Amino acid sequence: MTEKGAGVTAAGLIDSLAEVFPIDKDRAREVASERIQKNQMPIYLRTLIGIGSFVSAMFLIGIFVVSIRLDEDAFFAFGLVLAAVAIFLYIKSRALEQYSSLESFLTLFSFALILAGKIMLVFGGVEVFSNGRDEGFTAFVISAIFTCITYPVYTLYMDRLISFTSTLIMGIIWLGGELMSSLHWPDELIAPLFFSVITPLAFVMMIHPRVTRTFRPVSIGLVLVSVGLGFVLTETAPGINQLPVLFNEFEMSAGELVALMAAPVMMFVVFVYLAVWSAGGWKGMKKRLLSFSILGSLVLCGSMMTCPVLALGLIVLGYAQHDRIISVLGAILLPVSLFSFTRRLELGLMDTGLLLMVQSVVLLAVFFAFRAWAFTSAEETLTSTEPE
Repeated sequence: MTEKGAGVTAAGLIDSLAEVFPIDKDRAREVASERIQKNQMPIYLRTLIGIGSFVSAMFLIGIFVVSIRLDEDAFFAFGLVLAAVAIFLYIKSRALEQYSSLESFLTLFSFALILAGKIMLVFGGVEVFSNGRDEGFTAFVISAIFTCITYPVYTLYMDRLISFTSTLIMGIIWLGGELMSSLHWPDELIAPLFFSVITPLAFVMMIHPRVTRTFRPVSIGLVLVSVGLGFVLTETAPGINQLPVLFNEFEMSAGELVALMAAPVMMFVVFVYLAVWSAGGWKGMKKRLLSFSILGSLVLCGSMMTCPVLALGLIVLGYAQHDRIISVLGAILLPVSLFSFTRRLELGLMDTGLLLMVQSVVLLAVFFAFRAWAFTSAEETLTSTEPE
């Protein structure tokens, strides 16, 4: 390694680490080579590819319906054919030189084909197997089956992300309807219930070292669904000022209140776990910043501000993992969730203005408290405590 760290190759870094840590150098080189090759495409290109492939899939479905005049009963069989052709083209493209014109064309064309095929499989399967009953369950099962089948074979990131996320959303919609009909719960309790289950799983999968890169689309899909549930939570759940009225007038039972409070309680647990992990473990409790963050999250979650705490957690997670996309997602979610929470309180115009002023004062107070108390000053950082 040079004096300024310039000119260091991945192989040289692995050899240097192998002298200190017992690692498999051959496996490390293989992983490094794979990740270097597959991380060259910027996020905006991935987004454009996803949008373009979705539009192409819609056009393909329209062409098949209009030109070939497929009816809904034939969707399932034709979707199987499209999915098989897409997998065949993708496997063939893997044998070509990366980023060549032919390889890119076959990959994107197979992506459009498999999107169209899976959409036709779901809609056709509902027509063939549901018989007009339990259509949501049928769509969820078909999507889950074909997602599990194609996940290890069709390894394109965008397909894995879209397939898993859409399957999870179908499952939430179906299971939420079943819970509402069996437990006679209102719609407002479904989002907190699923939020309290999906959010911890999402952050654990994002953080846990044993979750390999293969399951990264699953982790991102869980995060996206968690963000969606958090936003639904701010739009449907009652505000902190409405809970005593609902409970005192027996409009909400004790069990329903527990289900409603599960989301902020679980979000507080997740944020504490995330903060401790980002600080290097429980030894980080000696840091004032960590203690201050946990105390602040307790106050926010106790005020039913679940989605803002989720946004803060995403910002911390993004910075800790050097993932700019997650940080930007949290930064966008934070002001949106604060606005939704303030509007959900259903206060008058004057009270809402006062609340916004109080929020501004609190934000300024937190900023100056962090600056004066939580962070270490520059002089303390430069001063060495070790004996010469």
